[in-house]
Amino acid sequence: MKLKLERLLFAALLAATPAGAQDTGITDTTIKLGTQAPMSGPVAMIGMVAEGQKLKFDAINAAGGVKMGDGKTRKVELVIMDDANEPPRTVTNARRMAEQTKVFAFVGSVGTPQNQAIKAYTTQNKIPNIFIYSGIYEWGDEKQNPWGIGMVPSFTTEAAIYARYLQETKPEAKVAMLYINTDFGTNFLDGFKAAIKDTKIQLVAAQSNANTDPTVDTQLTNLKASGADTLIIATAGKAAAQAIRFGAESGWKPTVFVTYAASSIISLKAAGLDHSKGVLTGQFVKPVGSPAFNNDPGVKQYLTDYETFKPRFDKSDSLAQMGYLMADGVVKVLELMKAPTRDAMMSVVRNMDKIELGLLYPGITMSTKAGTDNFPIEAMQLFQFDGEAYKPVGKLIEYEGRTPKL
Repeated sequence: MKLKLERLLFAALLAATPAGAQDTGITDTTIKLGTQAPMSGPVAMIGMVAEGQKLKFDAINAAGGVKMGDGKTRKVELVIMDDANEPPRTVTNARRMAEQTKVFAFVGSVGTPQNQAIKAYTTQNKIPNIFIYSGIYEWGDEKQNPWGIGMVPSFTTEAAIYARYLQETKPEAKVAMLYINTDFGTNFLDGFKAAIKDTKIQLVAAQSNANTDPTVDTQLTNLKASGADTLIIATAGKAAAQAIRFGAESGWKPTVFVTYAASSIISLKAAGLDHSKGVLTGQFVKPVGSPAFNNDPGVKQYLTDYETFKPRFDKSDSLAQMGYLMADGVVKVLELMKAPTRDAMMSVVRNMDKIELGLLYPGITMSTKAGTDNFPIEAMQLFQFDGEAYKPVGKLIEYEGRTPKL
């Protein structure tokens, strides 16, 4: 009798205890994830990345949740916090989400200095910070960033793609660059310098800006005076729109490239669609709204989810679409996790094999290989704005397994 009672008590103890390998923030029915974005402040438009994630997770939850690799179906609880683009606030938010809200992982958090600010904390506490919305080369270095990984192409890849296009179409281009004064901008600048080495393309001027600058007129005046015939805008938010408008209204009329981070139609509207005609950019997300993709299953699913849940962003906002894409990537990771642990999550993101996502441009998939390739997306398609929509230019350019180093 005593032995039977002991067995019953032991069984009850096991039943009351979470699965042995289960980590903080996950139960048999839910998983809690955290994200951060500037929902307020000078670059609040980037906050739509978080809203796009929410849309995807809302749709997944409404369909019953995610059937994870351990066989259990869980709904996603997404915690969104506003850091107003301020790294100290990002740190405070991260600690609060990890220690009080008890999130399992951070997903799709926005910004270069913001994610750099929390890297030591996530590393020390072994909390995954996956699919970071920043393209600095650092995120692809597994040794530097053992508990984090980016998602978007490295800025060195994007810069190399623009350089390749110029080599093919304007081999003696004189380039001026406006770049943001964070590692985003300096990675892009250094990547472009490396890409044009041993070519006849010249970088004749470069000017930096800060998100707090009221305008970039001074920088653009200096860039125009350099005699450049090509302008690369490697910044985000209102500064990119101001730069496009300045180039058009000042009579300069250079060939203009704008980084994908600032290429949203929303940004182009701020610059003036007439001023934006001819702007080139690299993209890896399907152009929602393009007639060529009206019947695309991934685009149709996005639009269906948009109409069903009615989020607070314009359906043409590419930043929100980026968030939706990131959340789709997170769902794929959860589906592949064989155990409800943070280690299992990192193992999946370090070893992805041609994972397809609904909004990824045709021919682009997510692939990584632990120890050698930690850049999930390494290809882009060039697009040019015709005054109403983006149209593809040339063929897909890929650097799979060979993202340009700094």
